[in-house]
Amino acid sequence: MENCNDYVKFLRALASEERLGILEELETHGEINATEVEKKFFMEQSTASHHLNILYKAGIIEPRKTGRNIFYHIKENSLQDFYGRFLKALEEKQQAKVAENC
Repeated sequence: MENCNDYVKFLRALASEERLGILEELETHGEINATEVEKKFFMEQSTASHHLNILYKAGIIEPRKTGRNIFYHIKENSLQDFYGRFLKALEEKQQAKVAENC
């Protein structure tokens, strides 16, 4: 996640009440499929798939296919890695600004 667009994509994925709810559900149950998301959050199939796709493209969740079913789980360390890199990038920018002013 080296450019600004990656940070924006990640943060936008988290900027949804529905997607945060899906992540809470994943944290609690380990993994879920799109049908469970539909039922739990009263969504149409296309809406559930859309939210899962956004989380997947942001690198937050990963799929596991079993037969015809796809189960999603939180990608190991994705949130911790993101915040670590994000905070490091902010710190580096701040240090560069301080160096410019000296």
